[in-house]
Amino acid sequence: MRAIEVDVAVTPDAFLAEWKNRVVMVIDVLRASSTIVTLLEHGCKAVYILREEKEALKLHKKTGMILSGERDGLKLPGFAMGNSPCEVLEDKSRVKDQGVILTTTNGTRVIEALADSRILLAAALLNARSCAQTALDLARKQDSGLALVCAGEKGQFVLDDAFCAGHIVKEIISLAHQQNLPLQLNPTSEALIQLSQKYADSLSAFKDSWSGQRLLEIDRQDDLEFCCQVNIYETVPVLDRNGKKHFTPM
Repeated sequence: MRAIEVDVAVTPDAFLAEWKNRVVMVIDVLRASSTIVTLLEHGCKAVYILREEKEALKLHKKTGMILSGERDGLKLPGFAMGNSPCEVLEDKSRVKDQGVILTTTNGTRVIEALADSRILLAAALLNARSCAQTALDLARKQDSGLALVCAGEKGQFVLDDAFCAGHIVKEIISLAHQQNLPLQLNPTSEALIQLSQKYADSLSAFKDSWSGQRLLEIDRQDDLEFCCQVNIYETVPVLDRNGKKHFTPM
């Protein structure tokens, strides 16, 4: 059996064009991917990804779907929700069976740039093991490799996404070992495993990150702590590229 290649891009610019033929996992753990996972876990039927606020408002006017979004971490004026998994949990009933339109400072821009990937999954600590298993299953079926992409912050490396990627790579290794699947890791994957092991837990890592510090500045410690939880959800969002780009559960 040919080894499944596992590569990680610590920033979107480090993502190689040929990796779009693989199963790709996008990571914006604080907070876009965590929000997407939480929305779908609690019954949202689809999360529509839009880069610009005006595009989100236009789609909302046309469809009446729920508006969710932020700029620089703060909820956009007139939007029902920010980019916050804890806001989803405050009233789970409002998103059940509904479509949600999401626009964020950084994460949705990266997702749009990766939208033509063969398969694009949204990964976070919340669904790390389920996402790793789904990615492995899809890689075997597609006879392809895996690529993890850290959304970063405006093109820059951020610790929280790198930590999350390292943890997911560890999940991939553990699951592959159980299933006797050979892997081939790139040096970045191995380095991020080492990085993730330097911290006692995810909360320590996230508090050291730029994104985590920003959440504390805007009084969203609740989101910071929530996004640190590991493997509490099984939902794996996959991007449907038919028409408007949107995530639905696998």
